[in-house]
Amino acid sequence: FEAQKLRIYEDGARKGSVFIHGLEELIVHNKNEVYSILEKGSMRRQTAATILNAHSSRSHTVFSITVNMKENNIHGEDILKTGRLYLVDLAGSENIGRSGAVDRRAREAGTINQSLLTLGRVIFALVEKTKHIPYRESKLTRLLQDSLGGRTKTVIIATISPSAYSIEETLSTLDYAQRAKHIKNRPEVNQLNKKGLIKEYTETIEKLKKDLIATRDKNGIYISDDSFGNMQNTMAS
Repeated sequence: FEAQKLRIYEDGARKGSVFIHGLEELIVHNKNEVYSILEKGSMRRQTAATILNAHSSRSHTVFSITVNMKENNIHGEDILKTGRLYLVDLAGSENIGRSGAVDRRAREAGTINQSLLTLGRVIFALVEKTKHIPYRESKLTRLLQDSLGGRTKTVIIATISPSAYSIEETLSTLDYAQRAKHIKNRPEVNQLNKKGLIKEYTETIEKLKKDLIATRDKNGIYISDDSFGNMQNTMAS
């Protein structure tokens, strides 16, 4: 697992969905392999000590599991069903002054708080049914776009501290949860028949070809004719 900058793009094949360039998807065959990857991911999570928390999370964590199933319909046609489970652990909102965070830790807390603020605005906009939902203002909300007002089933678990010293964070968390209760999703089964799957692959290939041509023609970027031809042949095969 090497650290790298990940970029989020809109998925043209699925409205409201995104894909992450540079993200590696690992194939697993049993639950033990799933647990192993989850453990490796958890070990990479950034934590640090602050006045308020000895093991304060310095980032959000997203663990995604995709399950593909193939079955036949009543007409004997192959149907591909896809299910995806997102396990999301949000870093808590933090009062920078009371936590004693400075320099890098203060910047981390500011970034976390900003993404949570955007999440709050998205939740508010969905509840109020406004025309514009600010998903794109944060990478977190772009990733969770389909889980917030989309085609999925979503469960939000709010954790709070019993300490009166944390009353500010507790009220903020409860406000999030109360508002989120009023969001209405429209769960759908994600399935494609063979014809639909071929159509999706064809559209993806055409999009890649256009992106390749645009990249080749862009000023300052050069791909040799041989390399360009090999890439086109690979996509056409």
